[in-house]
Amino acid sequence: MERPRGPLSGNLVEKLSGDDRARLFALGRSRVVEAGAELVRQGSRGDCLFIVEEGALAVMRSLPGDEEELLITAYPGMILGEMAALDGGVRAASLRAVERCVVRVISVGAFQALTLYGGDAGERVLRAVAAMMHERLDATCAAGDAGCEAPPRDGVRLEWEDPAAGLADWLGVLPSLAAFDEVDRASLAAYAATTRLRLSEEVALPQEGAPGVTLVLRGALSPWLATEARAHELRPPVGPGGFVDYAAALALASGPRCWRACSPTTLVRFDAALFEAASPHAARLLYALSRHLAATLRRATGRRMHFETAWAQAMRRAAPGPVAATLPQEV
Repeated sequence: MERPRGPLSGNLVEKLSGDDRARLFALGRSRVVEAGAELVRQGSRGDCLFIVEEGALAVMRSLPGDEEELLITAYPGMILGEMAALDGGVRAASLRAVERCVVRVISVGAFQALTLYGGDAGERVLRAVAAMMHERLDATCAAGDAGCEAPPRDGVRLEWEDPAAGLADWLGVLPSLAAFDEVDRASLAAYAATTRLRLSEEVALPQEGAPGVTLVLRGALSPWLATEARAHELRPPVGPGGFVDYAAALALASGPRCWRACSPTTLVRFDAALFEAASPHAARLLYALSRHLAATLRRATGRRMHFETAWAQAMRRAAPGPVAATLPQEV
């Protein structure tokens, strides 16, 4: 049986209108890759992203002490390399042409210019990218999601209050909001509320009647499996500046997520209107969300690779000889 794994690319083209696709494609240039040729190598700098126009690309990954393996084959419409472009990391895999193919190469600078300063079209492209990253993260972590549908036992009901003076200064130390100046942060604070969790308190998000987008201001939350009373192995903890509740406010499909406070924790919730197209802050907030999701996806993928490798090694020790590595339903 083939080892299950979350999708490493998404069909961005399907999420965009014809006009928005044209604007995105106009940013780049076409490049022909002959069959068998390598487009990028794993570990290289992520200074551009790619959209497959024609043909097919093999996404290949190699691990220390292991042979290179095929993760997926990318076909026309799929976007590749956007995770490294968003979070500034290195390529997580190599790209090799299965057959002669044409790819659209878009530099990080051009992508940022469109999404951050491209008006309504840029906001729509960025919203589509955020939705795609959200779907990929959920798919990658699906093997460990058992129990997340139910609220945690004795979970707290969050009581939101107007923030204390100085919230704008606190927002200034969050890495995800580094693009906001003092005036911007004061504007965000006017649409914010805060709440606190004590060490080890559990909470289910989103909570009814509390729409908005929630970030960790201080402390950290660990994803928790409600019915198993244990940490979620595949979803990483979220620290200051990380998003813990955004899907409902942005109309993205997602069930309730359970969290446990790793320390005394303060959360800040922003009105969902800040993320709407009419908001002057929407593009930068959506970009911050997309960067957070890309970084979280990178960490979640690393965790999944660790468990898959450990499981394969355990299977080989238990039954010498070639064994198909299959991740158990509950890691």
